[in-house]
Amino acid sequence: MKQMLFFGLIMLQTAVFSQTKVINGTYQFNFEGSNGSFSETIILNPDGSFNIHTMRKLDGTNPPESNAYGKGKWEMNKKNIHFIAHKSDFDSKFTLNLNNTQARFNSKSPRDKSNRDIPTSIKIIKSDISWLVGRELKKQ
Repeated sequence: MKQMLFFGLIMLQTAVFSQTKVINGTYQFNFEGSNGSFSETIILNPDGSFNIHTMRKLDGTNPPESNAYGKGKWEMNKKNIHFIAHKSDFDSKFTLNLNNTQARFNSKSPRDKSNRDIPTSIKIIKSDISWLVGRELKKQ
């Protein structure tokens, strides 16, 4: 009986004090330059699906604005997010292929009691889409 009580208390303590990271949400990157702007938006849904929208608006180009969309599934392994797209995720609108794309999840540690402002973000660390690598998208 003592062993069961001890085991129950350990399980309760683990459940109460476990650290759960809520990474689902909307992450954005915006850049305004002298001759145009870029933006990327990734929405990570709680069901494991994602949507991405990239927009480029450049002065003096034809067409002046281009949009690209993508969708698929995401999985988290420790602090790395892996994006997976299947053939059924592509059509005439959703053309971005995020297979082989990995992102790193960054947030302020719950043990950090300082006044530092560390925004929750994801940083693309690996991708077949070269202009995405290195982008840091902040949670909105």
